[in-house]
Amino acid sequence: MALASRYLTITQGNLDNSHIYLTEVMDLFPDDVFGGHDEAHAAPRRVQILWGDEAVDTDIVREKHIFRRRGWVSRFFEANRIGAGDQVMLEQLEPYVYRVKRVAE
Repeated sequence: MALASRYLTITQGNLDNSHIYLTEVMDLFPDDVFGGHDEAHAAPRRVQILWGDEAVDTDIVREKHIFRRRGWVSRFFEANRIGAGDQVMLEQLEPYVYRVKRVAE
């Protein structure tokens, strides 16, 4: 059972740049997972993002409000046939564990 869940709308910019804007859900994440602008300033802790059969460990770039590790995002978009305007759900399963999934139409 999820501790919390929120919907995020995917934009063309998300698709073009393989990221998900987290601006509206930043309050779901612990403070110690927010890092600086580059890997040298990564956060002291990571969150685990689950989707499909994959699990990704990443921190969040505070200034950009996106996951630092983004390679999985394009695979997630493609596997779920996500387009601009589609919604995904971010669920907090545990304090540092989250799941991302497409919202059924």
